[in-house]
Formats: sequence, C-alpha cells, structure tokens
Amino acid sequence: MSTFETLRALHGLIGDALGEIENVYRTQPGPTGPLDFPSLDKPYYKTAAHSPELEIAEKLTSDPAVVDAANRIVAACGQLSASVHKPFFQLTDAMMSDHLASCIEFLEESHTVEILRKAGDAGMHVRDIARTIDDLRHADEPLDPAKLSHILRLLATYHWLREVKPDVFANNRLSALVDSGKTLEQLRDAPEKKHDGTDGIAALVAMTGDEFLKAVAHLTDQLLPTRERARTLRAILDKDHKGALPEKYKTPFNLAFRTELGYFDWLELPENKSRLAEFGRAMTGARAWEISENIVTAFPWKDLPENSVVIDVGGGIGSSSMVLAKAYPHLRFVVEDREHVIEIAPSLWDASHAELIKSGRVSFKAHSFFTPQPPTIDVPGVGAISAPSVYLVRGCTHNWPDEDLTVSRMLRHLRNAAQPTTQLLVVDMILPLACVDTTEVAEPIPGAVRSLAPEGSPLLANLGKASVNGYLLDLSMIAMLNAKERTLWEISDLARAAGWKVTGTTRGSGSLWAYTSARPI
Repeated sequence: MSTFETLRALHGLIGDALGEIENVYRTQPGPTGPLDFPSLDKPYYKTAAHSPELEIAEKLTSDPAVVDAANRIVAACGQLSASVHKPFFQLTDAMMSDHLASCIEFLEESHTVEILRKAGDAGMHVRDIARTIDDLRHADEPLDPAKLSHILRLLATYHWLREVKPDVFANNRLSALVDSGKTLEQLRDAPEKKHDGTDGIAALVAMTGDEFLKAVAHLTDQLLPTRERARTLRAILDKDHKGALPEKYKTPFNLAFRTELGYFDWLELPENKSRLAEFGRAMTGARAWEISENIVTAFPWKDLPENSVVIDVGGGIGSSSMVLAKAYPHLRFVVEDREHVIEIAPSLWDASHAELIKSGRVSFKAHSFFTPQPPTIDVPGVGAISAPSVYLVRGCTHNWPDEDLTVSRMLRHLRNAAQPTTQLLVVDMILPLACVDTTEVAEPIPGAVRSLAPEGSPLLANLGKASVNGYLLDLSMIAMLNAKERTLWEISDLARAAGWKVTGTTRGSGSLWAYTSARPI
C-alpha cells in the first residue's frame, strides 16, 4: 500500500466511524427532534441542571458503539497527523508536552474553571480573572495578567479553553471536566475542602500535576544515573551526597522528592495529611479511565448467592465497592487497605452512600495485602467467614514491581486463604502490543485478542493515539512506584506463580481496562 493509499484509508476510517456515531444519535431522537453530538465549545458541568436533549446526548458518548467508533477516529487522526505533520514540530510538541500538563495543573489550582463557570459563555478578561484568583487565594503578591494570558492561550490552543475575543477566555467542554462544582465563596472560605464530595477529577489533576509530573521529569536521571547531566543535577540538589545516587533512591519519585520512602509510605507522613486525603479522592476520579458500567457487567456478580462476600483488596476508600453495592443489593463488600486509608475512608463519602456503610453492606478493614489474610473475617450481617466468594483486586497489581516477587506474594496470600470455589478478579489495564500479538502460548486464554484494530486497516494494532492513556499510566507507575502496567501474558504468569489459573478476560468497549478472572489451581 502506497503512502497516499494509507492516508486515504485512514481518511475513510474517520468518515465511516463518524457515520456510525451519527447513526446512533439519529436513531435515538430527543424530546424535540434528532440529537446532536455534544459541542466542544459548550461546557457540560456535571453538577448543573441540563436540558433533556443534552443529558441524553452526553450519556450516548458512553454508548459502546459510540466509544468504539470514537476510538477509531482518534486512532486514525493521530496516525494521519504523525504521517503529514512536519517531524520537527511533532518533536517539539512531544518534548514540551509537560508545558501543557503544568498549565492544566495551574487551571485547577488557581480555581480558574470555577471562576469562568460563574462568568458564563461571554467569558472574562484576564485582568478580572487574575484579580479574582488573587481574591480567592488571599495572595500577597498579585498574579501578572500578562503571564496568565499566555497560560490560558496555550490551553485554548489545545482546546482546553476558548478565547472568545482578545484576552477574554471562557470554559468549554474539556475545561468543564475539571470543575469542582464549588462556589467561589466556598473556595475562598475553605479551599482545603475543594475536592470534598466531588467526582475526584479535580483531585486527580492536582495529584498528577504535582507528584506524577515531577517524578516523570526525573525518569532519565534515574534510569541513566551515570550520564553527565544526571551527575551534575544530583551534585547541585544533593550536596551531602556529592553527586552520588543514594542507594535507596530506587525510583524517579525518590529522586524528585529527595526521599528514600516509597510513595505510599511518604504519603503517610504527617506533613502529607492533605495529600493522602487528596490521593483517595483522586482514585475516585481515576475511575474515569474505566467506563463505570464495565465493572458492573464484566463479571457474573448476579450469579453469586445471597449475602456472598466480596473482599476489595487494596480497595482504597471503596470506590469500586460502592458502585457494585448499589448495582447488586444481594452482595456484601469488605474494603481492605492500609490503616491510614481506612481511618479516613468512611468520612469521604457523601450522604448518598452513607446508608451502604451504615447497613454494613460496605465495611472497612485495615489490612496489608503483603501479610497473610486473617483466618476469619467478621462481615456485618453475615458473621465470621474464612474466605470470600470473590477477591476483587482493582488497580493494585500495577502499583508493585515484579522484583522480589512482590505481586506474586500478594496473590499467594489470597490463594492460601481461598476456598476451592473462591474466584479472583484482577482489574487493571492490560496493555496490547503496538503490533499484532503473535505470542505463542500453550493454552489460549478465553477473551484474549491479538489486535484491537479492524481487520485489514492500516491502524496500529493497539489503536495508537486512542490507547495512549494506558501507556502514559504505565510510565507513571514506573516513575512513581518502580511498577508497571502489564500484558495479559505477564498477568497470567504472575497469577500461575501464585497458585491461580487465569480462566478468562474481558475488556470493556473502547477501554484498555480488563477484567481477568482466575481460580485456584
């Protein structure tokens, strides 16, 4: 296939996928006529009231057919851009992508989204935005409106805001995603409560724009410690070490924050109390990586008997358990995590979830998954059990490295406590290869696929740009925790080494999140 043939094939994929999305919207008319796709220029605030048409249109963006078609559009557009854009400009765009991340962090931290929400579609001039930011933050030094305009204009260039006229900016659909829903008065009086009772997206921005961004910036310094730039940087920043890399600086995070503690231990330092709470809220926001309905439908929860117990291993503040408890009233959930997390978890849930905690359908237990499970667990409404029906391990395996058999030890403790009927459900991103997966295995795994791309298309097998979130998270795990996302075969090998046999995997439409089930060997 010639280059022009490839480009036209990609162009055709975009048109075909767009037609599929339009067909979904046209065949489900709204109250007053055919539905339109949500506009990039129109902010959609999650806490605001919307017209029935807009509510339906927004909900349809998560329709499996729409998600699948949208991914093909994003993949094809990304490949087209990579093919035709001048390589040097692509290089500078990639090398300076941290600028965009820093600007999005500023957008959240400065409460600019909330300020522009109040301003409405007409927007607000940078002088007034800067003045309002100063007022909300009780600033001693005024924010320079000229610098602010440059930050906001870069965001507008990347479609994260709108510049409606010179130096006047307004929110759009992307920036509205970061809205906390708080009033300016609330932010002025209690900024530390900004993320309380929210969907966690703003907290996720705050966390990734701080810890993650700083850690990834040191990735090369940590992996190539003997290069000249790395040595001189350490000599400047760590004079006591005289440029030598401390033995326990095992991750880019350690180097970035000059600590020998692992990330989770560091979060539990007294001075990081607010960061720890923010981490819990950010993990609620991280559910957006996964279509929420997928965890509800990707496993046969409904087939479990009445009062079956699910232990949510390393479940944080219980985000997954809350979703499942609402969907399956016949099940009970025990959320296990570190003591510091469990202490604050119940207080972070709003009134709509309080009854689940009060009734005992969702309970919390301090436990480290690196220690053996207790012989019995007391479950409210059920009593003492020796093993659950299901161990749910969501977003945990990617937090730990293969070295020292860390993940295998976690899974082995669960296996030792399991009954023959106990099932294991590992929910994490499963990274596909960027080429067709020709890995030879002795026993195929039901649900495994060798390519996400349509048969015969020029798209990358992993859908390229449409799947890049998974690979960015992978590098974040390397930088923060010396861990990684894994392929299906890596997960299968880890499980087998711990005494579990993978019995199948499913992947939600348009998502790299996979639901991999296993039974005791």
